[in-house]
Amino acid sequence: MCKSNCSCTAFKILKVSGTESGCLLWFGDLVDIRTFPEDGDTLYIRVSASALDLIENSRSSNAGSRVRVIVPIAFAVLAILVSLCLFYIFYMKKQQHQGTPGKEWRHDPEYKGGDEDLELPLFGLSTLLTATNNFSMDNKLGEGGFGPVYKGVLEDGKEIAVKRLAKTSTQGLHEFKNEVILISKLQHRNLVKLLGCCIGGAEKMLIYEYMPNKSLDSFIFGR
Repeated sequence: MCKSNCSCTAFKILKVSGTESGCLLWFGDLVDIRTFPEDGDTLYIRVSASALDLIENSRSSNAGSRVRVIVPIAFAVLAILVSLCLFYIFYMKKQQHQGTPGKEWRHDPEYKGGDEDLELPLFGLSTLLTATNNFSMDNKLGEGGFGPVYKGVLEDGKEIAVKRLAKTSTQGLHEFKNEVILISKLQHRNLVKLLGCCIGGAEKMLIYEYMPNKSLDSFIFGR
C-alpha cells in the first residue's frame, strides 16, 4: 500500500492498532529522521532504478576486485609450496642416490672412531658414476676377490682407479671401514696412493690414484 504512492521520498510502516497498519510518508528532503541504536523503525527510501544499478555495479566491481587480488596471491602461494615440495623430493632422492656415509659411519656401534680419523675425502656416488662412465666395461681394469676395478677420470682431469666392492662379497661395512683406516694410515711410496672412499647405499668403493705402470694387484689389494 505504501509503495503505491510513487511521489513520496521515503516511507515507513506504522502499526496503528491490532492488525491494522498505516503509512508515514516523507516528501522532499529527509530532514527529520534519526538513527536509533535500538527499537528503531525501518525506513524505506525510494531511489531511481539507475541509482540501484549503480549500487549493484559498485558491489559487483568490489567483489571482482577482491577476486582479482585473491586469486593471484593464492596461485603464488600454491606455486611456492609446490616448488618447495619438488625441491625436497629431489634433494631426498639425490641423498639416497649418493648415500650419507658420514652418518652411516657415526651411527654404527661397531665403529669407535670418526670421519676425522680417516683424513680422506668421501667421494659421492654420482661423481664416480660420471668418472667411470657408469662403470663402463671399457673402463674395467680387471677383477679381484672383492670385486672389479675401474679406471675413471675426475672433472679436473685426474685419473683414478675405483675398487668397487662386490655386493655379494662377505666383506661387511665394518671390515670395509677397517680397510680404509688401515690403508689411509699406511700410505707408503711403494703403495698405490689411496685418495678416498665412497659409501652410497649398498655401494662400497675405494678410490686410488691411477698408476699406469702398476699391476692390478696394486689396486685390488693395495700393495
